[in-house]
Amino acid sequence: MIEKRLRNIVVSGFGYRIKSKENIVFIKKEDEKFYFSPKEIEQLIIAGEVSITSNVIKLLIKNNVDIVFVEHNPNFFARVVKDDYNFINELWRKQLILTEERKLEISKEIVSCLIYNKIRLLQSIEKNREIDFSPDIEYLEKRREESSNCKDKISLMGCEGEASRAYFSAIRKLIPEEFGFVARIKHPPTDGINSLLSYGYTVLLSRVSYALMLAGLNIFEGIYHESYRERTALAYDLMEEFRQPIVDRVVLTEVVRGRVKKDDFFIKDGMCYMKDELKRSYLDALYTRFEDKYNYEERNIEFLDIIYEQARKMAEAIGKDKRYIGFRYR
Repeated sequence: MIEKRLRNIVVSGFGYRIKSKENIVFIKKEDEKFYFSPKEIEQLIIAGEVSITSNVIKLLIKNNVDIVFVEHNPNFFARVVKDDYNFINELWRKQLILTEERKLEISKEIVSCLIYNKIRLLQSIEKNREIDFSPDIEYLEKRREESSNCKDKISLMGCEGEASRAYFSAIRKLIPEEFGFVARIKHPPTDGINSLLSYGYTVLLSRVSYALMLAGLNIFEGIYHESYRERTALAYDLMEEFRQPIVDRVVLTEVVRGRVKKDDFFIKDGMCYMKDELKRSYLDALYTRFEDKYNYEERNIEFLDIIYEQARKMAEAIGKDKRYIGFRYR
């Protein structure tokens, strides 16, 4: 499957070969062919077993195209970075020496935003679907208020965890029983809803990571999420603000409107996978959402650009010791 949307191209599946000739990139698989100029896109996402030549990689990097590899699980596992990319800049240094007090301050804003956005999505559903979420919303409001008074990151993470469990318990009221969704299960996703969420978050993570890199930040050095191994902790930090407005909204809309069925998935080795037809339609819905415009600071701009703006704000908060103000939906 080849998708060109959102200033990027996604190659998903098996057997695709990616080659280049005279500054044009060709993607081929049997009778399926696709070509593009590196100047047309910002990001190439490769999912599955795809062969790509070194000439293509050099051509894309030369044109500042972000190359991301994701697993089908889905778990982000690799990104190609230009050899002269300088992680060790002044902003990077300031990021490393952030005090615990400053990290807690920014973390509390992140958690406040993520709980707020959960509340706003539930309120929107409640208004349009006549479902009573008032007990759930009240509980989330209390967790949000409690989070603002946390004295350390451990208690803050406790508030977030309780809020997330309550939120996913609430949206169960909206999801048909046939999907077997009982809770958020990440590794591996065992049902269709968790499969959609995990895949959507992976796509979102790649865009957030790219935005943070453009802002000059080290995506592996987290503020709220702890940094370890290959985890892009800072990207997980910023992604929290966009899970509900982008991914969750798309998933719930597709399910409620009947565009996703239980038969669109299959189980293999205990993990739930999307069939190719669903993956194509789901990516299309996700990309459409990224391209939706929203009134942001008196400007009507795409969600994709809002992500870039929030990455820039994060860089200013770290580099210039400014207060970080997260993205609150509606």
